[in-house]
Amino acid sequence: MQRLMNAPMASAGGRRRREGVFAAIAAAFPVVVEVAVTSAWWDRLPDRIATTFGPDGSPSGYETPVGTAILFAAVQAPFLVAAVGSAFARDRRRGRISCAVTAGFVAVLASSWLIIVGLASSSVSSVAWWLLAAAPAWACVPYWFISPRG
Repeated sequence: MQRLMNAPMASAGGRRRREGVFAAIAAAFPVVVEVAVTSAWWDRLPDRIATTFGPDGSPSGYETPVGTAILFAAVQAPFLVAAVGSAFARDRRRGRISCAVTAGFVAVLASSWLIIVGLASSSVSSVAWWLLAAAPAWACVPYWFISPRG
């Protein structure tokens, strides 16, 4: 009898864990794409790439590709940790929203990096900056994976 009463709890826990894993994978996916594309373009990068831009769109600051990659990784890591951690939060409603918001930041940072690297390697045109407008839409993906009910 006790086993039958605990069966729904076990399946709910398994479902929550599965949802958390899918949401965490979805939150980390932009980073996987970022690393793969950067690896493909790495040989085409110049010794110094533009990292800051003036009001007219012209480059105003330069950094080495490795230094810039480390800076982006350092900024992106806390958001990724927060997204993955909130995917497994006990409070499903708050976890769902937190995972979506932080995953959106991860996607924006990933697309920013890809645009900077793409421009530096002459792989994309300056029109690619418009991709930044679409990046936050990725936040919906982990949000859909996490069920609002506990």
